[in-house]
Amino acid sequence: MGLIKVTGGGVIEKIGGVCNGQIVKTQNGDITLQNVTAVQNMTTSYADITGSTIAYTPPTGTKNVIYKFSFLHDRADDNPLSHFKTFLDANEIVYRRFSIGIAGSYGQVTTHTATFKCDAAANDFNTGNLTSWTTAKTIKMQGREYGSGNESKLHETHHWDGTTSDQLHIPYIEITALS
Repeated sequence: MGLIKVTGGGVIEKIGGVCNGQIVKTQNGDITLQNVTAVQNMTTSYADITGSTIAYTPPTGTKNVIYKFSFLHDRADDNPLSHFKTFLDANEIVYRRFSIGIAGSYGQVTTHTATFKCDAAANDFNTGNLTSWTTAKTIKMQGREYGSGNESKLHETHHWDGTTSDQLHIPYIEITALS
């Protein structure tokens, strides 16, 4: 996806792409997306989700930033269950926590969305409200398995074409700045 610039309200900028190391242009300079080339096996400790990290500076006049990250969550055993959280720099956006459990243990692509208000009266990292956002901030996700009996993996299938087969599924990231 290329740079989209709209004047007069609405979308100021929309960027994104497949997390394969590509460079995307923004109004404040180029951003290199992470390069996801392999499965990420979950553990019972939180770890950064590969592909989910992006350092972004919104254009002047931005009032809201929308972050979207689409990724495949699949089973590594018969009972996968994982937990996820979102960060802006070192601050967890507490009210964006979620869990994924797969009924029947089949993989699913999930799109996680987090919205950040950039002109709030006060900073509130529970909700993602900021009084201003004028320099680069890093947005990312972290995840973990529920327990050792709930093994999960990201970015790779467990089944494909009628058999057990591991196929890479590269995640996608998108940022929209709104006036």
